[in-house]
Amino acid sequence: MQDAESIESRRHPIVLNTGELEYMLEGRQQFRHSSLGSLLVQEKIISQAQLDEALAYQSRHPDKKLGAILAEMGAATSPQIFLAVARSLGAPIVCLSGFDFDHKALAMVTPDVVRDHYAIPLMFHGERLVLAMENLLDTDAIHAISFITQRAIEPVFAPREEIRSAINKFYDLQEQERELDRLELSDFYYEDDQEVWREAERLANETPVVRLVDNLILAAIHQRASDIHIRPGSKKVDLLYRIDGTLIFRREIQKGLLPAIVSRIKIISRLNIAEHRLPQDGSSRMLDGKNIVDMRISTIPCQFGESVVIRLLNKGEGLRSVKDIGFSERDETLFTHLINKSFGIILVTGPTGSGKTTTLYAAMREVAKHSLNIVTVEDPVEYEFEGMRQIHILPQIHFGFPQALRHILRHDPDVIMIGEIRDEETAKIAVESALTGHLVLSTLHTNDAPGAITRLIEMGVEPYLLKSAVIGVIAQRLVRRNCPHCMAVEDVDPFVRASLGVPEGEVFYKGRGCERCNRTGYLGRLAAYELLAVNENIRRHIKPGIAGNELRKLAVQEGMVTLTANAIEWARRKDTSLAEVYRVCLEVL
Repeated sequence: MQDAESIESRRHPIVLNTGELEYMLEGRQQFRHSSLGSLLVQEKIISQAQLDEALAYQSRHPDKKLGAILAEMGAATSPQIFLAVARSLGAPIVCLSGFDFDHKALAMVTPDVVRDHYAIPLMFHGERLVLAMENLLDTDAIHAISFITQRAIEPVFAPREEIRSAINKFYDLQEQERELDRLELSDFYYEDDQEVWREAERLANETPVVRLVDNLILAAIHQRASDIHIRPGSKKVDLLYRIDGTLIFRREIQKGLLPAIVSRIKIISRLNIAEHRLPQDGSSRMLDGKNIVDMRISTIPCQFGESVVIRLLNKGEGLRSVKDIGFSERDETLFTHLINKSFGIILVTGPTGSGKTTTLYAAMREVAKHSLNIVTVEDPVEYEFEGMRQIHILPQIHFGFPQALRHILRHDPDVIMIGEIRDEETAKIAVESALTGHLVLSTLHTNDAPGAITRLIEMGVEPYLLKSAVIGVIAQRLVRRNCPHCMAVEDVDPFVRASLGVPEGEVFYKGRGCERCNRTGYLGRLAAYELLAVNENIRRHIKPGIAGNELRKLAVQEGMVTLTANAIEWARRKDTSLAEVYRVCLEVL
């Protein structure tokens, strides 16, 4: 079954601006409508048997639409059906990101109407109002907006996510600014500092501030941000999102609103709203449709006010399977073999933000298929799994990794996941657990895979214990993926080529930067990794004083593909740029 968007890009041009849309609307009159069912079969979204079944059901229930029947059957998703409906009607397919909206058309419809019907005006075509919608058969929306504007409606197709982003950009933010301007902000210049925070607490419960905080969090979720930064300055407050590992400036916020925003964030994360002299950590959740997003909140008092960082843990996007990690066929087979062993330690290494937790959870999802008793100890629990016991450590009451592990071993576990091996005591308990018949999964901060073994020796674990305990190590980094919408030949610095050992004439690609990738040239990330499987030859060389470089050379001789070589292979497949490979892999060259 093919993805609807990929089919569309091949068979039906995407409209990017008003000029292209005018041209498409003029040619629409000559379009010959096609059957929705036959179109879905032709594009292999559904089978002929599924269409026949749906048509038979429709003959018995003539009041039901074919698309709704196919969606209920599970033969096709609603987005696939809506897109096919648009193509069958000859409606233009519009990309709203970067589209040059007519602001007079936008002003024809109020924010409430736009939000209720998920339809947004684009421009005028003659006397008709061009309306971007996902469901072109939503006659209620068309009639309602036609009645309000006193204009005939020309519906065109746009994906729901793009409509939501456009509504936020053109309606929600403007409405917020008007509401915030109506608040009585006096920049909080009070003689009594306590009065500042009493006023902030009052404003934190006002609708404009509540909506502002909710919208900046939801906007970050929709833009795939991993973190939200609220950074106070002397005269203004900057809002930044970390997207694909890069901090991107989003907007300025009035300085007078900072105490109210910080207070609102403290309220939703159950922090002490009266304490603004000490750092605080908390957590909360945001519901985005049916998707639950966990948030980890950190506040730190700075020179110009409290700085806030919100880590977003999107359950809808964060969990992956082993197949989704990006392993080669050989390494996927090898990794699956390792995690299906009944005992031993598997380590995932790399710096903060390198995707270690994602890989660990993917491994646990694979292990969980075998009806095993899985217990985890984490700081904090990032994603919740059914059927696993997950323990959140509490250092403030002296309940850390070592204390938790001692109790876990009395809980008859088959698999133990340790969020991070930070000290000698945790390392020794992990090794002992592996040697007594448990599979142990954990993370460690080292630059490469062989370095994990030397790091454990430095922590105080005896080499003879590591020989039997450690069965595999993955080192990984996240490299940014080239934006497919603006990719061009990369002008590679000769020094970068020489450092990576890449031939002078080899061609590589890099995104130029466009609306879809926030002008960065990158859209999404992928994992570059090296997988060390500890075999008998490597075990013989694990001894006191062994150097990391010696182990690395031996691992390469035994077939390990280095992290840098793996990243260069991504660049050769046009998935990333050579400059990005050099940036990420510099420390392991």
